[in-house]
Amino acid sequence: MKNIKIGTVILGEIPRVVAIVDEYLDMHHIKDLATAGADILEIRMDLLGNDIPSLCVFIDKIKKTTNFPCIATLRETPSNKDIRLDIFKAIMPFVDAVDIEIDASINREIIAMARGKTIIVSEHDFEKMPDLSHLEKIASKANSLGATIIKIAAMAHNRQDVVRLMEFTAAKRNNLVTIAMGNYGAISRVLAPVFGSLFTYGFVKKSVAPGQLSLHKLVEELRLYYPGFNSKFRN
Repeated sequence: MKNIKIGTVILGEIPRVVAIVDEYLDMHHIKDLATAGADILEIRMDLLGNDIPSLCVFIDKIKKTTNFPCIATLRETPSNKDIRLDIFKAIMPFVDAVDIEIDASINREIIAMARGKTIIVSEHDFEKMPDLSHLEKIASKANSLGATIIKIAAMAHNRQDVVRLMEFTAAKRNNLVTIAMGNYGAISRVLAPVFGSLFTYGFVKKSVAPGQLSLHKLVEELRLYYPGFNSKFRN
C-alpha cells in the first residue's frame, strides 16, 4: 500500500501525535500545540456543540493560520443525532480526514461524502477487549466500507488484553490505529507504534477516554523511546 497521509503528514515512518481539540481555543494556543509536538488535530465536534457556523469558522481559521491537518470527529449524542449529516456536510470542505463509527447508521453517507479525504472507520468497545477473531471481523468490515485507516479502541482489563491487541496490530497490517483503553491499556498509547499503529492521541486539557495521556506527557515518552521521532523536532 502506498503511504497513507492525513493532509501533508505522512503516516507510518515515525509515530505521529494527534492532539484532541475538545473546546474552542484561540489560534495562539492552537499554534502552541505544534511546538508541544502535535502533528495532527482531532476536532471533537460533538464536544464543541451544534452551532454549525461556529464550527466551520473555527476549523477554517485553524486551516488558514496553521499547517495542521484536521480530523473531523462527531460522535452521536442526543442533541446532534438528527443533524449529524448536516454538520459533516458543512465542515467537510475544511478538514483533511473524517472519523466515523463502523456501526453508525450514516457511515456509508459520510464515507461517500468524504471521498478524496482520509477516511477513518472506528470501533470503540468501552467494556472489553475483543478476541482475535472479532478483531479480524472488525478490520474486514472496515475495509469493506472503504476505510483508509481502521481504528480500534477497546478496554483492557489485564496485560494479556494489551498483548492481544498489539499482536493483532503487528500481524502484517499497515493501516491500523489501535488503542487499549483503561489503566492497563495506558502503555499502549506509547507502545502501539512499535507494532505498527500509525498515530496516538493526547489530550490538551482533560482526558476524553480512559487511560489517555496528556499531549505533553505523551510527547515526553515518545521522545525517550523513538529516536526517529526526535528527528522531527530538528527539521
